[in-house]
Amino acid sequence: MSNTIVMITAVAALAAGSLTGTGADIGPPTGPSPVVRTADGAVRGTLTGTARVFQGIPYAAPPARWEPPRPVRAWRGVRDATEPGAACAQSGAIPVKGPQSDAEDCLFVNVTTPRAAAPSPRPVMVWLHGGDHEDGEGAMYGARRLAAGGDVVVVTVNYRLGALGYLGDGNFGLQDQQAALRWVRENAAAFGGDPRNVTLFGESGGARSVCANLVSPASTGLFHRAVLQSGPCLDDDETLTRAEALRHARHLTGKFEKPLRTVPAAELVAADDEETRYGPVYGTPLLPRTPREAFASGRFNRVPVLHGINRDEETFRVYGLELSRQRLLDEHDFRAYVTGAYGAEVAEKALARYPASAYGGSYGRALAAAMTDAVWGRSAIATDDALGTRTPTYAYEFSEQDNPWFKDFPPASFPVGAPHLAELPYLFDLAWAEPLTGEQRRLAAALTGIWSDFARTGRAPWQPYTPDAPHTAAISSEGVRPTDLAKEHNHSFWKDL
Repeated sequence: MSNTIVMITAVAALAAGSLTGTGADIGPPTGPSPVVRTADGAVRGTLTGTARVFQGIPYAAPPARWEPPRPVRAWRGVRDATEPGAACAQSGAIPVKGPQSDAEDCLFVNVTTPRAAAPSPRPVMVWLHGGDHEDGEGAMYGARRLAAGGDVVVVTVNYRLGALGYLGDGNFGLQDQQAALRWVRENAAAFGGDPRNVTLFGESGGARSVCANLVSPASTGLFHRAVLQSGPCLDDDETLTRAEALRHARHLTGKFEKPLRTVPAAELVAADDEETRYGPVYGTPLLPRTPREAFASGRFNRVPVLHGINRDEETFRVYGLELSRQRLLDEHDFRAYVTGAYGAEVAEKALARYPASAYGGSYGRALAAAMTDAVWGRSAIATDDALGTRTPTYAYEFSEQDNPWFKDFPPASFPVGAPHLAELPYLFDLAWAEPLTGEQRRLAAALTGIWSDFARTGRAPWQPYTPDAPHTAAISSEGVRPTDLAKEHNHSFWKDL
């Protein structure tokens, strides 16, 4: 499966005019511009009614192509930090995932803090954005609500993507993330943060990056808690081996008649196709063990983990399929999709287990339920079991059924429930999401409280998960309630596939 939803080009075209650009809606200034002196020089940000926001701060020098990140050169005077830095090179074809960019000078962080000073250092939360390791940027995720409501310092990170970040076995995007964490360790105190209490969190591809940092020896000591949102570590389809990565590199090289180092970044991005896949590469010096191997042996960064998925992860993928085909899915589509993933025998059993009649007559909704259980439920439970054996692990499922929809996107033919991305508007200010209703604002406050309290204490307001006591919390506007993830996602049906 893909780390994030396959938002078909037809979907992107509907919103390309209104959803591009940054999502860091920081509002009008309300007072003198705040100035903070970092280890490399002073930066001037923006003061809003609730927060201080500093954008586009370099945490590394402009990178040489396919070389490790280098230290920032210090500057004199006060650097303007009121606008985001450039996003790393990406297509921008899917607005909810990132803007079009051909920039390679893109290693920036954005720092958001509560407006008022605190008597003691605040927890620091470092956000790794999603986007399949090919799209996205830190500035899309406005963090005022999380910083002010949670009383934390939030740092959002740009890191190299696609071929520029993960060609071959260099793991340059992962190296960028580690450089950003070292920057946080050195500079958190200047922004009122506690460098001894850093939570690394991410969603989808960002959660996969958190997984990589959990198992990378080079990340040891750089963070103290981890949050995985819709990115279970033990999904073999998302674990790239060195041999696979080198095969993808050869495929890309074959598309050009000149050395890749001389190919413009925009052409490298445009050359991406179904034969290339990018992300953290295992069996390498930076990642000598896969998550499965690392968790089984205990040889990983054993910090408290908050890990979960959304109740209806696959509904957006099916929504995209229906839009691209300009029709509702039928029984043939259901059978063909599951056959392609698991074989004809499983497809027939799945049709019986997930009849369209149980989903309002919608084969699309039935397919989404089946694939959510097969892909997400199965890997989430495997990840919880592996982590819960070795380190404090708090398992959750985001189950709210009434969530903000995408601006200017047509409605789905079936109830989408809690799909991939559904929890993000409750944590961040996002340009592509419809405004929160009153009930949704209350859920946002609750979710912000759970996440920030975990960053503060390393605990969630429910019991930790172990294989023998698989406590899992369902989070929605109805509160935090226990749920049986295995039963809810038909684990006995899918677990041995």
